[in-house]
Amino acid sequence: MKIVFAGTSKFSCFHLELLLKSEHEISLVLTQPDRKSGRGKKIMSSPVKVLALKNKIEVLQPDSIKNNNFISSRLMEQSPDIMLVVAYGLILPKEILQIPKLGCINVHASLLPRWRGASPIERCIQEGDKESGITFMRMDEGLDSGTILDQFSCLLNSSETSGSLKNKLKEISRAKLIKFLKDLSQGRIKEKKQDSSLVTYAKKISSEKNEIKWEKYDATFIDRKIRSLSPKYGAYTFLDKRRIKIFMAKVDSHPLNLVPGKLKMVRNKELHVGCSKNSSIEIVTIQPEGKKSMLSNEFIKGNKKKLLEIKKFSSLALEN
Repeated sequence: MKIVFAGTSKFSCFHLELLLKSEHEISLVLTQPDRKSGRGKKIMSSPVKVLALKNKIEVLQPDSIKNNNFISSRLMEQSPDIMLVVAYGLILPKEILQIPKLGCINVHASLLPRWRGASPIERCIQEGDKESGITFMRMDEGLDSGTILDQFSCLLNSSETSGSLKNKLKEISRAKLIKFLKDLSQGRIKEKKQDSSLVTYAKKISSEKNEIKWEKYDATFIDRKIRSLSPKYGAYTFLDKRRIKIFMAKVDSHPLNLVPGKLKMVRNKELHVGCSKNSSIEIVTIQPEGKKSMLSNEFIKGNKKKLLEIKKFSSLALEN
């Protein structure tokens, strides 16, 4: 098939790689505009753009697709069989959806209708879901509301992070995407509507929501929150007005008697924190502001004096 690909992230890039290794023709790529990124705020191209240009594929980077005559005309000139969309970041308007012969197909990282929206991987971990998966969906004008073409599930384990789940979902796509496209081209796919009564939404991850509220949530929820934001974002807290990111922790099976946010060092190598509902959590991997991620025993070595003085993580810098 002749395919136009739309995507932006590393997860998207993985799917573009699968297509490039297949017999399908990738005639055009859409991705988000170059943006400032990283500590130096350098202008960076998306992983999808880098891969497409490496393979000499034309790349378009519109700020918006709606009422964009140039994009519509360019897609009509291509006359693609399908447009495959993976974590692109822009909603496709009706005039674009109607162009490909077999429609616009979305690879969505959840078992729709659960977790429509921008951050399905993070939300399913944070809410304690037992399974996730990949949904191949025919796109319509709504937010992930189109008909389901196929779905494949995977189980989540008790230490699942967004990074490890993303790898599981990639392996599903590695095993299923190309066969799905063949079945689609040969008319062997049976579509089904989503059950509107089961819809949940995964709102976009925002920095202020990544802060850990020790006094508000128990250790189980905080552990899930930390894992859901690892390794891309990092849940954060404060120590003496310094932002501290936490990438891995584990719930204390025998809770320590600590008020929320209170710190306790055990044998100078374990760092425990009090949470709500008389629960506590052990910090495993931590990253002080301006430094690299490290194990908690390394953090204790370099910050023991301050830990003994402050004795508390705070939900807000002003509380320190």
